[in-house]
Amino acid sequence: MGRKYYLGLYGLLLMLFLVGATLALGGTANAAEATGEYLKYQEPQPTVSSSGLSTFTYIFSLLVTFTIVIGLAYFASRFVGQKMGNKLAAGNHKVVATLSLGTNRGVYIVEIAGKFLVLGVTDHTINVLQEITDIGEIEKMKTEPISVPETQFDKVFQRQLASLQQLSLKFPNVFNTHDQHEQKHEGEKR
Repeated sequence: MGRKYYLGLYGLLLMLFLVGATLALGGTANAAEATGEYLKYQEPQPTVSSSGLSTFTYIFSLLVTFTIVIGLAYFASRFVGQKMGNKLAAGNHKVVATLSLGTNRGVYIVEIAGKFLVLGVTDHTINVLQEITDIGEIEKMKTEPISVPETQFDKVFQRQLASLQQLSLKFPNVFNTHDQHEQKHEGEKR
């Protein structure tokens, strides 16, 4: 099933939704009364029709609209992802190493078209600091796995969790662990 099939299906669903919404409104958008006065203000007439069918129609139209929006977002993201993926796969480049020097500043070693460059990156500029030409250093970088920065979520999360646990032991009344702390001391006394 191709892209044209899905686009046709969503187009058909959109048309059905628009027809259903028009029928649900009942054609109340008349421009003039029988008197011929087009721009004269009239008080809106209250409509008291709270039947189960109108509620069902309203909920159904909301679900159809939600489905259409999610479907269009999905296909748009796939389309953009394929375009960006093709552009990224076309080049021979990768980030070999990074060194953060502060907020929005860093030094990167990148491989672009077989050349290894050291780049200085800030908010507004990217400067080539040096090109690495030493064959031994290039081979070393190619054989080493790409280093993952220390700021991975799981490591940061584990550090924060450990510090919270230490903090809860220091201040048991604040973290409602007073009872657990007392039970631990009572067990040691026996």
